[in-house]
Amino acid sequence: MARSSGGPAAVAELRSGQRSRTMLLLRALVDIASAHPALPGPLPPPRDAWHLLVRAERRSPAAVDRLLLHPPVGVWLNRCLRRLRGLEPGDGPLWSAVGHLHAVAASAALLAGIDFRGAVPVRDGGVILPALGLARIPDRADVAEVVMTDRKAVVVSGPYAVTLPADFAEEAPGWHGLRRLRGEHRGIVCSPYVDDIDPYRDFLRIRGPQRLSDKERQGWQERFDSAWRLVAQQREVDPRGIGACLSSVVPVPYVAWPEPFSASSPEAYGCVLLGGATDPLTLAAALVHEAQHIKLSALMDLVPLIEQGLEEIHYAPWRLDPRPLRGLFQGVYAFAGVTGFWQDRLRRAGSGPAGDTAAFEFALRRAQTSSGLRTLLDHAELTPMGEEFLHRLEERLAQWLARPVPSVPGRLAADLIEDHRMVHRMRHLRPDPGRLAQWARAWRERSEPPRELPGTSVRPTRTEALTRPALARLRLRDPEGFARLREGGGAGSPDGGDAPDRAAPDRAAPDRAAPDRAAPDRAAPDRAALNRAAPDRAALNRAAPDRADLDRADLDRADLDRAAPDRADLDWAAGDTTAALRRYRGRVEADPDDIAAWAGLALSLPGGPARTALLSHPELVLAVHREVRTAPGTGPDPVALARWIGVRTGR
Repeated sequence: MARSSGGPAAVAELRSGQRSRTMLLLRALVDIASAHPALPGPLPPPRDAWHLLVRAERRSPAAVDRLLLHPPVGVWLNRCLRRLRGLEPGDGPLWSAVGHLHAVAASAALLAGIDFRGAVPVRDGGVILPALGLARIPDRADVAEVVMTDRKAVVVSGPYAVTLPADFAEEAPGWHGLRRLRGEHRGIVCSPYVDDIDPYRDFLRIRGPQRLSDKERQGWQERFDSAWRLVAQQREVDPRGIGACLSSVVPVPYVAWPEPFSASSPEAYGCVLLGGATDPLTLAAALVHEAQHIKLSALMDLVPLIEQGLEEIHYAPWRLDPRPLRGLFQGVYAFAGVTGFWQDRLRRAGSGPAGDTAAFEFALRRAQTSSGLRTLLDHAELTPMGEEFLHRLEERLAQWLARPVPSVPGRLAADLIEDHRMVHRMRHLRPDPGRLAQWARAWRERSEPPRELPGTSVRPTRTEALTRPALARLRLRDPEGFARLREGGGAGSPDGGDAPDRAAPDRAAPDRAAPDRAAPDRAAPDRAALNRAAPDRAALNRAAPDRADLDRADLDRADLDRAAPDRADLDWAAGDTTAALRRYRGRVEADPDDIAAWAGLALSLPGGPARTALLSHPELVLAVHREVRTAPGTGPDPVALARWIGVRTGR
């Protein structure tokens, strides 16, 4: 797993572990539910479903395996256990939620081909048979029956009956079969379900069936086939292992910007949530990313790699909110896979926009992975196996870090690493108030501050989407589109005066590797172009689905509008640091709490104490500025303050 990210043999071991885990949880559910005073309601006892599962396994172990490893079954099982233990609020009657066990058993029996008759709950006007499909029931009854006789299956509710086709994946009157996507390249196959019907398919929230139209499904098939070709071409992350661990793709309506939404969860082994249409390259990177999460989550169920590590106080270079070390472990492994994917694309792409994009993504992802890995090695309480795992990953990463990349993609990636870290520190780190007051007093009195820097504490606040990564990607992937966007001017930003720390000559002019000429017609900022410029998303932590993923999934349109690029960001992306410095300074003077502008100011400054202070201690510069200003427009010159702090912290 650490050396080559896991091939089919490794994934087979992981699947076996997940099967055992699910069996244990199922047995726990049966035992707890059997003793619950409010159960079974109008359904048979839970043990009846267990006995049917046993019968099915005796006839066809593969049929039961298919159900135990079906991602929505894992989601339902974990949700149901939490609800029975009083750890999660319910959705609908308890008997119906627990009674889904009968639907799981019925699906297993249908797949095994055994005769049976069993009651199942009705939900949202239908009966869901996990891993098979949905029978629409016009009756308003709460319970229906599934009957199998001589290999003929029917779902019955009062006077209504839905006959299931011999091939459950097919459509039939009243029946929606669970369909698959298929990708194949040089004999390497991946064929996950495209799940649009199971109420537990989305591990972030329960949702009713939302059947894709034939046209929508065909669009998903075409994009998946193209993306899988890219995944199967590369060899840095074994594509056979990826194909073996991806069992379902779930289209979801979540919006994320500037990078598309995707997510996975340890409670839904093999499932990937994907938000909206995206290009094949973006989808391919997302599949690699999520497959890494899926494999590592399954591995950590078998082998303890890290102890404790639940405090959300650590910096993750791919997320702006503080993260636990366990989440950081997940992110490091996921982005190691993404780094390998882009390394392979860089090798294949050659020159031009495709090569520049691959070089940028490779440089960005390897730096993020390296930073996260160093935090883990310095701060995590690793088991011996965990330490060995990370050191083997470190050896692999060292080879990637040694590879040179072209100057423009490398400069943009390096800037964005600093940008992200500065914004995180200014958002979430708070200097000690007592020491901060001493620094502020020293500035006012023109005296020397304390020799010791103020200590900091983590105080998480709401994060906002950053615009600069999308602009960097747009510049590299679509130079002409970027030129039109810049010519259009973006959103207005006030200009500041000439900064005392002037840009050095080699940083003053735009980089020459990508054309900056404008098209004859002036174009307004193009949101679609920015969305296309985001080949890959920042990692989501794979803890239980109650977390910031849900907040991120609910990103509203106002967030997207606030993230519109302005002229300072466009100047930075173009490499015109003189113009960017002037405009970022103007933004800070107009709104001293504009954190993105403070970070942009630092990126645009030449080397010197001011830049050093903002890169190393941005939270201190911002906090002192807030402390000494008494009203809007009365604060100190931001660059002069940063230089003053830089001189004193650099002694």
